[in-house]
Amino acid sequence: MPVSEQTQSQIMAVLRRMADAMGRKDIDGLVALVDPEFRAFGTGPDEKAIGREAYRRHLERDFAQAEKVAIDLSDIRIGAEGTVAWAMADMAYHIVVGGIPQTLNGRMTAVLRGTGHAWIFVQMHYSLPAAGQEAGQSYPAV
Repeated sequence: MPVSEQTQSQIMAVLRRMADAMGRKDIDGLVALVDPEFRAFGTGPDEKAIGREAYRRHLERDFAQAEKVAIDLSDIRIGAEGTVAWAMADMAYHIVVGGIPQTLNGRMTAVLRGTGHAWIFVQMHYSLPAAGQEAGQSYPAV
């Protein structure tokens, strides 16, 4: 189903607000973009947040461990039907930890809900490609 230009533009604006808030380490700004029943997976084995407060604690931990954080999204694909939208994107997560800059190249998927006044994140998932899995291969090398 084609997504209207208005919906596309609104979802892109929310993604930009999320990326901008991430770059400012603005926990309140990020939490304001999520549903009270928000759910998320991060890249670490223990990174699972259910609810706004769990997401807040996750962000506090992330931001305490990095001097700088920035996120760039590319190849963004958006779908929507009614008041539900979904997005997927390639993600470059730029961080400085212990004075050492790093870029983690990964992926992001998200589900958003339209409230009538704004789009908010209901679910999000960040992932990193499996180490040792070559292009064209279905599984990492053992």
